[in-house]
Amino acid sequence: MPHIAVDVNNVRITTINLASTRLMNVSVHGALDRTLKAAVDAMGGNYDEGSCGHLTWLIDHPVQLGDIVRVHLNQGDANGDAGKTFEELFPDEPPSTQTDFSISDTMAAEIRARPRRHAAFEVQASTSAGQQATATSNERDTDFRFSVLWDHFQPDEARIHLATYCLDHVLARMAGTTHLQTTIRAGETATFSLVA
Repeated sequence: MPHIAVDVNNVRITTINLASTRLMNVSVHGALDRTLKAAVDAMGGNYDEGSCGHLTWLIDHPVQLGDIVRVHLNQGDANGDAGKTFEELFPDEPPSTQTDFSISDTMAAEIRARPRRHAAFEVQASTSAGQQATATSNERDTDFRFSVLWDHFQPDEARIHLATYCLDHVLARMAGTTHLQTTIRAGETATFSLVA
């Protein structure tokens, strides 16, 4: 079974053993209205009855201007870092009973009213097989997401996606503007960089 390793500027920040997981998503996300221009998350787990459930390996790990995030899909098992449950990450928070995660009109108005903290962004994504794309913000697309999605149905590959979007896309359940959509195989890497 492959494993995922995540580096920032050639420094390993986590290794995830995929042997007991069913789904894993490593993503770099950002928006013009957030304090952190970009951050890395790694989340997934095993959702079968009696399994570990949802686990988090990285949450809002900062990505600075010029940083290079590299996600490796490596062959073979590795000693992975332990993912954490919500309760382990936030021990002082009461258990959540929320089941509806839709954005209300009030929430949408609050999001639209947020001040912009950044004038613009430019991001690049590429794979070790040579696919590459650049994405920039504009008046409409104020957010971005680069994701590496792995699932146990195709264990020797991961799907790569870079998109820019806005709140209207989220509310309409649309993906936004896709700039790169491809796959990597075991032994290959996907790279993200925050250019501006």
